[in-house]
Amino acid sequence: MSKKRTLILVAIIVILIIAVPLLAVFQRKSADADDMQSQRISIWQIDGFEGGRGSRSQYLQNIGNKCFKNNKVYVTVTSISAEAARLNLQQGKMPDVISYSAGFYGVENYINKKDFAYKSWCRGGYCFLTIDESADFTDIATENTVINAGKDNLSEVAAALCGIGGAQSEEPTNAYLKLLNGKYKYMLGTQRDIFRLKTRNATFKVKPITQFNDLYQNVSILTANNAKYEICKRYVNYLIDNNNAAKLGLFYGDNEGIEEELKPLCDVKFDTVLNYPCNKEYIDDIKSAAKSGDVNKIKNLLK
Repeated sequence: MSKKRTLILVAIIVILIIAVPLLAVFQRKSADADDMQSQRISIWQIDGFEGGRGSRSQYLQNIGNKCFKNNKVYVTVTSISAEAARLNLQQGKMPDVISYSAGFYGVENYINKKDFAYKSWCRGGYCFLTIDESADFTDIATENTVINAGKDNLSEVAAALCGIGGAQSEEPTNAYLKLLNGKYKYMLGTQRDIFRLKTRNATFKVKPITQFNDLYQNVSILTANNAKYEICKRYVNYLIDNNNAAKLGLFYGDNEGIEEELKPLCDVKFDTVLNYPCNKEYIDDIKSAAKSGDVNKIKNLLK
């Protein structure tokens, strides 16, 4: 064999010795990338307060579909009650991401706080409503006001801080029907009641409540899997950066596209909000203070 051919064979062998391990590394990285691209993330949506319109679960699903439209990442959003969520968490069954109202407790010990504990992606707001065209809200009192009790939100705290603690509290539909029927001059309600009144073609007035708000929809990451965490963080950031809560009749950012009747609740600065994520004892203490009318204790708990 000639010297030239020998040198060529040696060169080929050297190239193979270098190239084969490198090719294996690249293939492994490519496989890892494919694994990252083929993830499934699960999301729970807890409706702790009445929204405006539409489904928050479907909204979150649509966000996932848009966020990962060019990737093999599959998002599944499940609507679940607060009670069922707490039970599942206690049994070790948890989603990768959870969307929950500010007053939801039971998740505080499961949150992955690597980059953030939570982010708020939309909110509602309390307000006084009346169908009396001559009303100016100066005579709001316990006797002439009905409270929309809501779902899992703290309407009683809002009432106490507005000076009408002890006013009659009713289930949501009953509250607005009693306002329409003239049994009460005012109602302490939310953005949802504005939609109810619009549906009935009622003429009404709105006064935002600024003393307190717990009608926030928060989102937290729970997964401890590093690869999944990065995907979940991407989802949360996309949710915040591409927010269009006005589609839901809720508020966030510039509120572009919000209905005219809802505009009094836009850009409201609240005196107090819940300290969250919170635990059951905290919520129980606030409810107890509201029930007893201890406004000072409520304010101290909300500091």
